[in-house]
Amino acid sequence: FAIGMLAIGAMQIGATNANTTARISTELTAFAEDKMEKLTRVSFDDFPDGDVNLTVGQIQDLIDLPLNLSDDGRMITENGRFAINCTVEEDAIIESTKTVTLEVTEIMRTNQLTVTLQQIIPRM
Repeated sequence: FAIGMLAIGAMQIGATNANTTARISTELTAFAEDKMEKLTRVSFDDFPDGDVNLTVGQIQDLIDLPLNLSDDGRMITENGRFAINCTVEEDAIIESTKTVTLEVTEIMRTNQLTVTLQQIIPRM
């Protein structure tokens, strides 16, 4: 009987952890998609030229996203929950385009989750 109860307890803990991971993954993906949608509305000429990692100031100027720098130099959201990295590559895939890669990492847990989205911005 005791072994069965321990197994049920372990199963409950596993299910709770899986539900938490799924919820965080959904929130992380929704956050990243929202920011990428804002980046896709930015004009080709408003992105910096060449291949660059965007700075806190550049991201704030492009999509009005309040960010802070963590002690280890990562760009984090105001609530400290997500770390953001955004790169722009010019003519990487197709000529006269800029490829924007947005990487968002949930940093509140030991088992960090990351979502990476990529969008091609054409010269119009």
